[in-house]
Formats: sequence, structure tokens, C-alpha cells
Amino acid sequence: MMKMDRDLYYLHKALLLAKKGIYSVNPNPAVGAIVVKNEKIIGMGYHKSPGSAHAEQIALKKAGDNSAGATLYVNLEPCCHHGKTPPCLDLIIEKKIKRVVICQKDPNPLVNGKSIKLLKKNGIDVKLGLLKDEAVSLNKKFNHYHLYNRPYILAKTGMSLDGKIADYRWNSKWITSPASRNDVQKERAMSSSILSTSSTIIKDDSRLNVRKKEYLSKLKIQPPLLILDRKLKIPLSSKIFKDTSRQIYIFSSINTNKKYKSNVILVKTPSNNQKLNLKFIIKYVASQNINNIFVESGPNLLSSLITDNLVDEFLFYIAPKILGNNSKSFNSITHINKLSQKIDYHINYIEQINNDLKMSLTK
Repeated sequence: MMKMDRDLYYLHKALLLAKKGIYSVNPNPAVGAIVVKNEKIIGMGYHKSPGSAHAEQIALKKAGDNSAGATLYVNLEPCCHHGKTPPCLDLIIEKKIKRVVICQKDPNPLVNGKSIKLLKKNGIDVKLGLLKDEAVSLNKKFNHYHLYNRPYILAKTGMSLDGKIADYRWNSKWITSPASRNDVQKERAMSSSILSTSSTIIKDDSRLNVRKKEYLSKLKIQPPLLILDRKLKIPLSSKIFKDTSRQIYIFSSINTNKKYKSNVILVKTPSNNQKLNLKFIIKYVASQNINNIFVESGPNLLSSLITDNLVDEFLFYIAPKILGNNSKSFNSITHINKLSQKIDYHINYIEQINNDLKMSLTK
């Protein structure tokens, strides 16, 4: 096998390993590592959850003393700082690794090329950039958080072919198929938080949680819930308050005497024209080390996010049904009066889920 082909082969395996942690690793990146010597894998591992051993540490521990002179393959630049675990950089040097092949730099300012420089300084050959696009895509939310200092915002909507989310009486169960709704469970499970509004929660008395066993078994905790409830209308008897182990942030512009459980944090939020300040909310969420937000709401919040250019990606679940002009649209944008004011998006992918389509779009 040619050297380049060999590198691609093992990096591909490292990326597959990294994907095993996507449900439990937030807010950390998904990382897989493989140690190879004499064209044989002698150690491999992936990062499972915050505070647990890093992928490189697991792989190097399995390789043991045999790691001297070996090549380490990893999809993200190894860390060089002390966090909940010691720096992987020190261990790589200690284990006398000869060569490190990395897909992408770590955009975290604490790393961001520092480890690569130190590896080279210690006589270790470094190759950077193979399968970079795949690696960046895998950790797009982590990368976005560190590059732009705000969470990656992914907005999901289930709709009919003509863009309707409910009939004229706001009946919406169900437009999309059970298979599409199961896919939403997967997307929730991969999220650091879920954002909704008081009107959405009151209407459905929804839990907005992960319920499917296949995903629950991979989660450490339920994704924290972010709720926009300007006047604190949600009753304390609502289902969202039943799980007291789940962190809930309620953004409101008023003070209250309501007695919430200890898992609920009230965040006093400025408002304007009877709307909560979304940029304040996003900045606050970022300060809580939450690197992505999965939005599940009605047309008003979604339209505000679109208007303020805050949506990084849309997920549309489209059912082949027509609900007609009297039904409720997925957005309530009114400022577009001519074609030149349109908002353009790029289609990332389209996936068929039974008789529905799942479409990912970015600007």
C-alpha cells in the first residue's frame, strides 16, 4: 500500500471511531485515534464523554511500550493544555511516537496549531490536512463555537410540500412520518441543547426530550432545554418540569414568585417590542459552554432567527402532502416584497426517509 493510501485508510478508520462518541461527547469534539506500527494497528480509541480519557490516551495506552517509532492517526489536533485530563501532547512525546497524521487543526484558542509546532519541535513528523473536509463536517458545531464564539444554530421544521406546519386550527399531528420523527430523535440526541418557546410547549405539553432507547442508551444526560417564556406562562405542572435531572434555562423579562425546582435557571433577559433579545440569549448560552442549539419552535421564533441571520443550518422534513393556503406556514416573514429581497440557501444534502424528504440547507 502506498504511503498516501495508507494514511487515508487509517484516518478513515479514525473518523469512524470518532463517530461512536457523537451522542455523548458534547460539548467536546468527537475524536478517534489509531496507533499503527509495521502496518499493524496496535492501539485505538475514541473520546466518549467530557472528563473521560481522550482518544489518543486510550490508543497509546493500548499500544503500550510498542508505540515507540509508531504512527499516530487522529482526526483532530491533539491537545496541549491541562483540562479535565492531562495534555495528549506530553503522552505522544513520552511514548516516542515517530509520526502524527492529523485531519484538522483544533480551532480552540488553547490549541490551534500549538501542539503541531511542539510535536515538530520534538522531532516528530507531522502531516496535516488529509480528509480535512470530512473531519470539519463531523465536528462542525464544535468548530463553529470556537471560530465564531457562539453556538451553532440548527433549526428543524416538519412541513408539507407547500411549506405548512399545521392546519388553520394549528393541528399538526402528524404531517411527517414516524420514520422522520424518529430521525428527529437522533438529531436531538446529537445536540448540546434544545431551544423552544412557551407557546410551542403549552400547545403540545411536549417534553422535547430524547425518548428512543437506541439513543438514550448512548446519552450521558438529556440535552439542556432552553425556553423563551417572556411572561413565564408555562404552568409548573407541565411535562417539561417532570425530569428534575435535566437542566432547564428559562429566558424571561419579568420577575416572579414562582417556585421552580433546582434544575431550572431563570435568566432575566432584555426585550424590545415585546420580543426577547435573541443575541443576548445566544451569548448567554455560549457562556454556559453549550456549543450548539437545536431549534424546535413555531414560525415566530424561526422567522426572528432568520431575520437576524442567526440560523446556521436548516433541517426540513418534507412530507408529500398539500395543506393549502389556509394552513399555517413554517415562517411569518413579511419584509420580503419582491424577488430581489429573497433569502438564498445552499442545499447540503437531501435524504429520503420512507415517503418523506430530509433536506439540509445553509447560507
